Amino acid sequence: MAALAILAVNAVANAGVVDPANSFAEMANPPAILTAAPGGDGDEIDYDWIVHNPTIDHTVDVYVNDSSNNPVEILAVDLWLQDAYVIWCPGGVIADSSTYAPDPGHTTFAGILRGGVAGAINASCANDYLDVVALGQVIETLDMRINSPDLNGSGGVTLADFSIFATLYQTDNFCANYDEVGNVTLADFSVFASFYNLSFCP
Repeated sequence: MAALAILAVNAVANAGVVDPANSFAEMANPPAILTAAPGGDGDEIDYDWIVHNPTIDHTVDVYVNDSSNNPVEILAVDLWLQDAYVIWCPGGVIADSSTYAPDPGHTTFAGILRGGVAGAINASCANDYLDVVALGQVIETLDMRINSPDLNGSGGVTLADFSIFATLYQTDNFCANYDEVGNVTLADFSVFASFYNLSFCP
């Protein structure tokens, strides 16, 4: 009886607490390679316009549950995407909505990616995947990778980024390979130039 009482107390204590083992995220049409730009003029998660097919939707559905598999209601700002090399603009990339009723425990990421990558010369953009984080706990790692014309993560595409791009030209550095084909070439420079001195964090 004592053991059952302890289990009941634990269940009550953990009600409404995010359990990473019972929470998960699903991405449409994996894998995803998206270009983030400080001004939000790159890819949206649900609208991959820079590369190949502008109708590819990579919307991420997130389900947060407690240890009893009951949905957890949390604010949108308590759900975000993170990566070791991605520097988001202030506010980061947060969920589209809170996980309150009428759809408790569920939300999506489908919006604009605002940000850059830090240290693109040494970064490993091709091998870094985005984590879905709920209240500070990683609940899923997505097959979604980010590159950016903001190659130093400063929040703008400036002369400093042009200098980095020039260093990466004709290399296989994925952080500046916007068309995802071969090495960094003139095609990638055209993409970079479309953001130069035009894309800044709001």
